[in-house]
Amino acid sequence: MSVRFSREGRIAIITLDRPEKLNAMTPEMYADITRRLQEVDADDGIWVAIVTGAGTRAFSAGADLTTVHRPQAGPGVSWQPLRQERFDLGLQVSKPLIAAIEGYCLAGGLELALCCDIRIAGEGARFGCPEVRWNVLHGYGALALPRLIGLSRALYLLLTGEFVDAQEALRLGLVHEVVPQGEALERARALAERICRNAPLAVRMTKELALRSFEVPLSDGLRLYSEFRRLLQMSEDQAEGTRAFQERREPRFQGR
Repeated sequence: MSVRFSREGRIAIITLDRPEKLNAMTPEMYADITRRLQEVDADDGIWVAIVTGAGTRAFSAGADLTTVHRPQAGPGVSWQPLRQERFDLGLQVSKPLIAAIEGYCLAGGLELALCCDIRIAGEGARFGCPEVRWNVLHGYGALALPRLIGLSRALYLLLTGEFVDAQEALRLGLVHEVVPQGEALERARALAERICRNAPLAVRMTKELALRSFEVPLSDGLRLYSEFRRLLQMSEDQAEGTRAFQERREPRFQGR
């Protein structure tokens, strides 16, 4: 199987496991990754997920062009309205996602990393959007990159197809941390464990609040915040958090 799925307590790990092909993704892998992300979203026992690639040569070099972007032949053009059936076509996950990146993170691999909330890079990581070299669109990335690093910086990567190293990616704001090569997954685990010590309902609502209010008037964001706060105040974890604060101990959250 080219996509492995494992669990370590409340942490799920999705691993692209095709190292001999730089973890390039086939159509089946796109479907498997999406299915696993949907499983993460639906399972209340999973609080955080890590996405990574097998080996240190690549997180993912992107789509396997021999299988994903083959010329389409046949009469007529079929059209269906866009649905959130794939991670790079609008699928959203309420749980925090962390990308642990070693080696090449290119094209569709970069898009997968951009779907994550936190990106940790090993020192040897390289990032790029080379699709224009092959007459292919960096679709999701062309939409997400300008929001993340600014339009001018994004256009440089998108239009040239050039690669940048981990330190430049850090400077651009594309990744959050750079660690010694081979230690990205270890650091991602440590961050996931830290997040798991927080209240899961508050974590998920905070992510939702940030995403939904990013491009709306502040007044609308405050309305959403007020509704989320009301729901949290009725949760069991709210009472536990208050007791733990009063008793000066670590809270024992249950996600209820």
